[in-house]
Amino acid sequence: MTQPTLQQTHLEQVAITGITITPVAFADPPLLNTVGVHEPFALRAIVQVHTDAGVTGLGETYGDAGHLQRLHSAAEALTGADVFNINRMRQTVARALAADTVQGGHGMSGMVTGSSTADRVLSPFDVAALDIQGKLLGRPVADLLGGAARDTVAFSGYLFYKWDTHPGFEPDPWGEALDPDGIVAQARTMVDRYGFSALKLKGGVFAPDQETAAIKALRAEFPDLPLRLDPNAAWTVETSIKIGRELDGILEYLEDPTPGIAGMAEVRANVPMPLATNMCVVSFNDLPPAIAAGAV
Repeated sequence: MTQPTLQQTHLEQVAITGITITPVAFADPPLLNTVGVHEPFALRAIVQVHTDAGVTGLGETYGDAGHLQRLHSAAEALTGADVFNINRMRQTVARALAADTVQGGHGMSGMVTGSSTADRVLSPFDVAALDIQGKLLGRPVADLLGGAARDTVAFSGYLFYKWDTHPGFEPDPWGEALDPDGIVAQARTMVDRYGFSALKLKGGVFAPDQETAAIKALRAEFPDLPLRLDPNAAWTVETSIKIGRELDGILEYLEDPTPGIAGMAEVRANVPMPLATNMCVVSFNDLPPAIAAGAV
């Protein structure tokens, strides 16, 4: 079905008329990270934002019970909101959650970031609003955010330390990966099967020296592929600097080695490679202090 355009609607605003939230669960292998092991399942939520322009936008987020409760509270408050005023939508979500006492709802991974509850809840509605704007304007969402920087993006294979099975479940076909040899075998399967042109290891599971050994083993096996390491802020500043210097010339970048903007800034000032984050800079409000500190 052809979507209407903004020229066809002739509306001063595009109002939300309803929101559908659909929980989804799917199997997850026994992947390890800094807080433990993934559950045997992953919980997500698909958000559909409907408007009086006849256009529906899609968003997606995690979907445990606590977060679903917050999503429904926000959805009720957002009915009637203009999808072209996302700042006002954020204010509405913040007010709807002002008295929030729900426990949990921060995702299945247990990771802690600096994002506020309002930002986490707003996220799928924000994306859906941009989806609607793009459909009405007949432009890709990238154009609404300043324009695409490139036409194609290479995909990176995501490597995890992992058990061979969840207790009580059938063995995972990818098998065990608990040492450098296991990580290299996992990477070889990913590259051969899917053609990934870069590799990233989820660290923060074992001692830093063991994870450093895995990166060096990957470099020996794949001399031409960019490598990345993400210990999910599990290391001290001192350890981050030590490992960053040791892996200079091996890693393309080091992601979230240590917590917080101040810690990341200290690491960046003392290691030669670029840093990346999705833990200490997670909203527009985080950009000014991160830039001022030189955190990334």
